[in-house]
Amino acid sequence: MKIDEAIQRILVERSQPIIVEYELFRVLWGLHFAGQYGGKTLRLSRKPPDRTRYRNIVGRLLSDRYLRPDSDFYPPDEWNRAGYNYARVFRVSDVPDGSAEDITALLDPFCYISHLSAMQRYSLTNRIPAALNLSTPKKWNLARDEKVAADYGDKLDPDTYIAPLSQLTWPEAIRRRQIMLHRTVRTPVVRTIRGSSARIAAIGETFVQMLDRPELCGGMEHVVEVWEQHAEIYLEEIIVAVNHADESIIKVRAGYLLEERLGIHDNRILAWTSFAQRGGSRKLDASAPYVSTYSEKWMISLNAGNPNRTS
Repeated sequence: MKIDEAIQRILVERSQPIIVEYELFRVLWGLHFAGQYGGKTLRLSRKPPDRTRYRNIVGRLLSDRYLRPDSDFYPPDEWNRAGYNYARVFRVSDVPDGSAEDITALLDPFCYISHLSAMQRYSLTNRIPAALNLSTPKKWNLARDEKVAADYGDKLDPDTYIAPLSQLTWPEAIRRRQIMLHRTVRTPVVRTIRGSSARIAAIGETFVQMLDRPELCGGMEHVVEVWEQHAEIYLEEIIVAVNHADESIIKVRAGYLLEERLGIHDNRILAWTSFAQRGGSRKLDASAPYVSTYSEKWMISLNAGNPNRTS
């Protein structure tokens, strides 16, 4: 069997509408070391695939229309010979297209739905975000290096070619959906959405994101409303996520909302009082002016969420 045919079949079986050059090369690499596909021997060279061989195979897949440059990255009126040969995002012709959530997850193996988009997905808010909110690691290159090492293991040496895993420059909209990509130092628990390629921050982490970046979650007033309406339902997940957070201010904000606003008494929450700082200027809403209404226990200015109303 020709390796082009084996690659084409694998791409259809994966049922993913796009593939980036790194993943396409991994398919080629896997076939080379397997030596066969579907019980049929492949026609292969003895050496692992190099850059020239990879480019030749990509060129044939493009020429045969099994692949084409993805139109969100390479508009058809801009296609040229160089664009075909050096595209980094390929549309798989025989697979139905996907949503912006699916496509972005395939473009960046580390990005996930976050902030207001995650809140909407979990039915925590009725607000409809203007853009799809996604997060990806600020130390993206470190995550890349760890993934490459895990993918190739001891088969790599300095002279071995592999197609690069690149952090691509995205257009403003993907699949006609505006995209807002945030780079974060956070390392949250992320889960894959069932029946999809898309990933989303776990629900406890989504509550933490509201306290970390409320401006990306509808503003602190809205965040307080969401916590009042939903936090008790997801209390266990929230406590775990808050404990995992490095920032002491997140523990203080969460402690105030859970203990004073919602009247929830739990020793794990009370332990967060050790992160309160007397004599400081901490605020519930970092973007709003300091007010004199104050939580003595949590040592924080209650400058959002109508502190006179309790649950």
